[in-house]
Amino acid sequence: MKTRYLLKKRGGVKGATHPIYIALYEGDTTELIYTGQRITLKEWSPNDRLPKDQKGEVYRAIEKVREAINKAKVRLDADERAITPFTIKQAYETLAKQKGDAQHSKDKIAKLGLRTVYSLAKSYKENLPDKFSKATKTTVSISIDQFMQYLDKTGKRSLEIKDLTQETIDSYAKYLLDKRRLSDSTHNKRMKHLNWFLKSIKFQATMTPRKLKKKAIVALTIAELRALEAVDVTTHEDKESHEYLQRAKDMFLLGCYSALRISDLKRISPANSSDGFITLTTQKNNELFKMPIVTQAQVILDKYEGKAPKISEQEVNRLIKIVCGLAKINKPIEIEGTRGGKTFRKTVAKHEIITSHIAGKTFITNAKALWDLDPAEVAGIVRKDLKTMLNHYFKPPVESATIKMIAADNAQMKIA
Repeated sequence: MKTRYLLKKRGGVKGATHPIYIALYEGDTTELIYTGQRITLKEWSPNDRLPKDQKGEVYRAIEKVREAINKAKVRLDADERAITPFTIKQAYETLAKQKGDAQHSKDKIAKLGLRTVYSLAKSYKENLPDKFSKATKTTVSISIDQFMQYLDKTGKRSLEIKDLTQETIDSYAKYLLDKRRLSDSTHNKRMKHLNWFLKSIKFQATMTPRKLKKKAIVALTIAELRALEAVDVTTHEDKESHEYLQRAKDMFLLGCYSALRISDLKRISPANSSDGFITLTTQKNNELFKMPIVTQAQVILDKYEGKAPKISEQEVNRLIKIVCGLAKINKPIEIEGTRGGKTFRKTVAKHEIITSHIAGKTFITNAKALWDLDPAEVAGIVRKDLKTMLNHYFKPPVESATIKMIAADNAQMKIA
């Protein structure tokens, strides 16, 4: 599909302005989207098909429309809908309408004089930015709900924006620890989302995140991975759950062999898993992802006609623990965490803490043994920062470095 700017020349007096459109071409199909901008023939470059002044307001405005069209295309891809000039134009117009409606809602609130922090928080939650993914919107909504509950329970529901202080923010942070007893990581997430809201109402707050301890990476070993592959879920006593246990097992293993999150696994189709590769744009980071389909992953995709098993992430997280228990993945694991600002430690069987997120970690930690990938190669293929990979997933190779030094030194001594 081709996209380019189009100046529609219309009759009129000399020096008249003409409308600029964005034309979407595919085969014999063409759709035009009006950019809302007009320009004179003198200001237009017919060779470049662009305004001559590429730093001016008109150029910046039409580029914003092009960006919005690209976002509409990404939205269609995420929803597994056909991408054609017509569907892109529809999706663009829908997003534009949503943006206009959101602005109208904000203007309406301002006109009504609703200036309480509670009402502004509610408005923010109901009109979250379009750039947020569906998953981000869900977590931000939960965070804002919790802040609104705090205002309600502490008698601050009528607190006006002009009376909001840093003391209120500090009090809320303490409430999350003392009353809600959140873990440090969840506490930081709630405060980060609150800060996004505060910035939207032009309030400058000081946030002091809880210092997180580096957690040990939990992943399946190759032996545990093989045990999971081999386990027969029909040995579980509940016969009615066998089908869903198998789906949970297959979905988790597909994540182990592709490094994709469940939100992206669900979008796999015969169209984006052909020629030996899974190729799609990830929902969380909006990045192009291309992963070779290894044999184990292909077997699972073939079972479900080129798609991932139909099962929710919540069901995978619940059932994969049972499947891993059947596979005797029972190594004692000591876990450490914080709740309400206090550290706790406990020992559990490994299968009790298996979730869908561990699939991606299993891919990373076993990539060297399974496919001889070094850390930089793993970082590249899963689209993670190399520093993050080295800090979290790969232990410093002290032992191998020591062996190499001694061997090299001995070799030099023999030559001498």
